[in-house]
Amino acid sequence: MNYEEFKRLWLWALGESRLAILGVDPLEETLDLRSTERTCKSFVDSPKRQHSEPFHISAALEFRWDALLAARMRSNEQDMLEWLLGPDRRNARTERPWLRINITLHASTLWGKEIAVPPREAWTRWARETTLRLERIDPIVPDERVREGRRGLPEILAWQGEPEVHVICGADGALRLRGVELATWQAIELPRKWDDSERRPDKAPDAQLIAMMERLKAAMGVWTEVLDHLSPTN
Repeated sequence: MNYEEFKRLWLWALGESRLAILGVDPLEETLDLRSTERTCKSFVDSPKRQHSEPFHISAALEFRWDALLAARMRSNEQDMLEWLLGPDRRNARTERPWLRINITLHASTLWGKEIAVPPREAWTRWARETTLRLERIDPIVPDERVREGRRGLPEILAWQGEPEVHVICGADGALRLRGVELATWQAIELPRKWDDSERRPDKAPDAQLIAMMERLKAAMGVWTEVLDHLSPTN
């Protein structure tokens, strides 16, 4: 699967999710002319926007298609092995390539409309419920986060960080809340290309992408609901 094929699949899965797109294009692409690496980002809005005040809820999705992956997908596995290792290693065993998808949940106040930093009790309730619901009830990353790889070594397939807070300090010394965010990532396995047409092909990543978008949609709903703990009205 080359870059253009994955891009079409990405846009299809994004459309199937029915998440509202933020920005002009559903996929913002940046090409590094030195490394030929492509950095691609999509920004989506919350499905429960009307319940998020005083915060604006959004999520950023990002992946990088590097030069090695582009070269590997331009040809097939056997040719790539021959180029890298020589003709005698043309039929060496390979693993499926994978792409890291970074997903970050954001909740930000309007510029100049920051709110007072909530009391410690509110932070405790928010952090506890956020962690519980996004890890166990409506997880944003797949259940399989670690698996045993070759030689028994662990392979990390997904990760979820701790909630982060952004505050500003005014001229009066008072701290005000600008926003919060939660960073995650997961691996999407890509199909290899073979020069043997009779060889059983790898599965396409369409099911993985659809599942990822569905988890994101549910997680954004949870992310919106738990922010009630930080609202000035509570």
